[in-house]
Amino acid sequence: MNDYKSLFDEIISHLKQKNSVDVSNVVKAFKFAEEKHENQTRKDGSPYIVHPVEVAKIIEERDFNTDVICSALLHDTVEDCNVSIDEIRTMFNDQVAQIVDAVTAIEKDNFLPDSENIYSDTKDFLKQALEDKTYQKLISIGKMNKFGFYIKFADRLNNLSTIACFPKYKKEAKILETEKWLIPLAKLLKSKYFYTQLQNGCFCVRHEDDNIFFKYLEKYIENMKNYVKNMCQTLEYELDFYFKTANENKINKIIYSQKTPYEVYYSISKHYLTKNLSSVKESNFISVPLFDIYIITQEDTNRELGSIYKALEQFSLKDNFKVIGIERDIFSNASLVIKDKILNLFNLHFLSKREYTEMQNGTTDGTDIDALDETNSGGVDESFITVFTPQNEQVKLPEKSTVLDFAFKLHSDIGFSALYAYINDSPNKSPIYTRLHNGDKINVVCQLDSNEMNQNIAELRWLAYCKNESTQRILIKYFERKYT
Repeated sequence: MNDYKSLFDEIISHLKQKNSVDVSNVVKAFKFAEEKHENQTRKDGSPYIVHPVEVAKIIEERDFNTDVICSALLHDTVEDCNVSIDEIRTMFNDQVAQIVDAVTAIEKDNFLPDSENIYSDTKDFLKQALEDKTYQKLISIGKMNKFGFYIKFADRLNNLSTIACFPKYKKEAKILETEKWLIPLAKLLKSKYFYTQLQNGCFCVRHEDDNIFFKYLEKYIENMKNYVKNMCQTLEYELDFYFKTANENKINKIIYSQKTPYEVYYSISKHYLTKNLSSVKESNFISVPLFDIYIITQEDTNRELGSIYKALEQFSLKDNFKVIGIERDIFSNASLVIKDKILNLFNLHFLSKREYTEMQNGTTDGTDIDALDETNSGGVDESFITVFTPQNEQVKLPEKSTVLDFAFKLHSDIGFSALYAYINDSPNKSPIYTRLHNGDKINVVCQLDSNEMNQNIAELRWLAYCKNESTQRILIKYFERKYT
């Protein structure tokens, strides 16, 4: 089977068209991975090298640089081929080595139990402990190099699409792992593409026997493709003329993409309050948007939709399209909901190329991932608030955090000696179990001994005062040592 070679040639061709640097490194990574995975096969019998090439293809299509593409090709060599991270570093560079290290699973022989982790129980639950530790490692390294997350997302997308030969219980385990770790991570990175695709991958595997819904949707989408293509051409012509005459931001191109089955079903279930896939009818598809249309401009738009709204009211467009509302997705990205003259709905987005790429891939800067506690074994499905110290330094905490959680976040000495706090410069004292809110400014007052040193005054009831697992873990370990 040489299909993977054709796919790799396609990757290289696209990189050259984009004038990417270090294309030779990508070729070297492919040849290295091909050699190391030689004679290895996947569960379905295909050559193993097909998988890293397909992962690399996902990464290349998202316009990541060649270091990240190299890492995609190499991502299983350390785990499966007795290659060391140092060898990767020597052959390529520190960036590639760090990314590969981030996504390399911790093996049983290399597992070291964490005596400070109250959830550590390796005797009976080693498999779960290894999974938790592997993701904790990904998060820890990912805070320094977030590209590792994207390799893991692409790896899982490919795994979900090739999981058909697995028994049902293994499929469900893979879905649950994805929902526990990867979907929340994609959400924290604000990556619309990976968030929706991972959701959809789990949805399609979980409902693989519900053929009628997928057949209805596929048929409906197929019948609409040429229509949507022609509609976008009309939009591009009319809008380009409008913006030129209005001396506004010029249009670079208009692209469209069909929504995933997961997104379509989610919209239908909200609109019709359906309880399961079997209750969806073909007629339901006309009442929800099935396509995203992206108007890509030459300059940043700051996501202003007013210009598009005005343009749709001009010329012949008003006879073809009607704006019926504005919709925001889970990441607060705004789009116009438009209805055409035959009642089809679409989401219309107005973005520059940079804004479009950032919306699809997310960002590696200033994300809530930086605030994650990588020792959390409960997953990462958390929302965060930003609070402030008296010096106006920002501190990110999970929602529902208390003064006590804030105190331990600053330093364990402050946590163990916390008496009360002044919040938002109020003269009134707030107890340490007070729940914090976004934007709060907290001044913690501590118990000091005669030498002006922080005095430990922790009590067992404090376990009810904290909401963060990291704070609970510190307190439980302290009381274990104190009372045993």
